Amino acid sequence: MCFETLDDLLHEQNGILRTSDALARGITKSQFYEYVNSAKLEKAAHGIYVSADMLTDELYLLQAQFPRAVFSHEAALYLHDLSEYEPIPLTVTVPASYNSTGLTRKGVKVYYVKPEWYTLGLIEIPSFGGHLVHAYDLERTICDVIRRSEMMDVSAFNYAVREYTKRRDKNYAKLIRYAAALRVEKKLREKMGVLF
Repeated sequence: MCFETLDDLLHEQNGILRTSDALARGITKSQFYEYVNSAKLEKAAHGIYVSADMLTDELYLLQAQFPRAVFSHEAALYLHDLSEYEPIPLTVTVPASYNSTGLTRKGVKVYYVKPEWYTLGLIEIPSFGGHLVHAYDLERTICDVIRRSEMMDVSAFNYAVREYTKRRDKNYAKLIRYAAALRVEKKLREKMGVLF
């Protein structure tokens, strides 16, 4: 019975099994580890196991380890198809008080924000591995890259802004509202002034 539950969990999560999810379903740790051994799952990180035949979903695995990390900046551009290249390093945003030592050890670029800005524009979006991960929506992402435009490659920044303006799902009213909340209205008008 418990192996069937774990099979279902593994299937639901596209080949990824977390100890915490199994425990939440009433599976004991000994049953869980017996299943991990019999299914020949590989340990991806603390409390996270994957099928040997599964393609690694780096974004999902990172989020499973660090649930407060929100994909932002270049990583969010990539998830929204506003980037020509995969982001290296991955970029995330966390609340200002968050201890990000584990993230930086993994080579992740971390941005810190005020707690009131942390949830602004927060959404779930499918990673390229098919798992839902936390990221910022289109408009928040554009505001974030405008805020840090001096730190970005000019061609990558221009590509992101140009592609955003072509999108049918863009929302200029939301973009202006976010820019006001994040105090980047002036920079927004400087960088995208032709549009406003």
